[in-house]
Amino acid sequence: MEEIERFISRYCDPLLSGQAGIAGISRHLADRQHAKGHLLVQEGQRHPYAYYLLQGAVRSFYLKDGVEVNTWFAFEGEMVGSFQNYLGQASRETLQLVEDSRLIAINLNALRPLQQTSLEVSNFVRLVIEEYTAFLEERLFHLQHHSSMERYLYLLDNDPQVFQRIPLTYIASYLGISRETLSRLRGRTIL
Repeated sequence: MEEIERFISRYCDPLLSGQAGIAGISRHLADRQHAKGHLLVQEGQRHPYAYYLLQGAVRSFYLKDGVEVNTWFAFEGEMVGSFQNYLGQASRETLQLVEDSRLIAINLNALRPLQQTSLEVSNFVRLVIEEYTAFLEERLFHLQHHSSMERYLYLLDNDPQVFQRIPLTYIASYLGISRETLSRLRGRTIL
C-alpha cells in the first residue's frame, strides 16, 4: 500500500533503511477507517495501537472533575496515540475522532521487540518520540508563558485549520479559557 510506504519513509532515512526493517514495520500496520465520534483510546485503559492519520481529525482530552480538558488536536500526516500505552501503561487521556477518519494502526506490542533487533525500527520509534516531545514542549511553553490572547493568536497563525475543523468548545478548552472568553477574543481580532 502506497500510504504505508509514504508513512514509513517519513520516519526512516531511505539511505539507511534496509528492506528488512521496512518489511518488519509493514507487517504490523493495518489500514483502518472509523466514523466521527469513535474512541481510539480511552482514559484508564491499555491500548496496543498508535496511529498515523491519513485523513480526518483527532482530539485528545481527559476528565477533570467531570469536565473535558482538551490537550491536543491532530490532522492528516500526524501520529496519534497515548505515550503511556507505548510504555505498556494505562492511558491518561481519551483520543476521539472529530471527523470520519482513515488511519494506519501500528501494533505497539509487535513493534517493541523489533526495536531490539532492527536499527531501522529503533530509529523510526526514536523519530516519532522526538517529534512528540518537541510538540509537548512547545505546547507547555505556550500554556505557561502566554496570555489567552497570545495563545489564541498563536494557534490562529500556526494551525488555522483548527478553527475550520474543530468545535469551538474544544478549542476553548484547549486554550485553557471559557467558550465566552474565546468568543470575545475572536470578536477583538475580527475588528
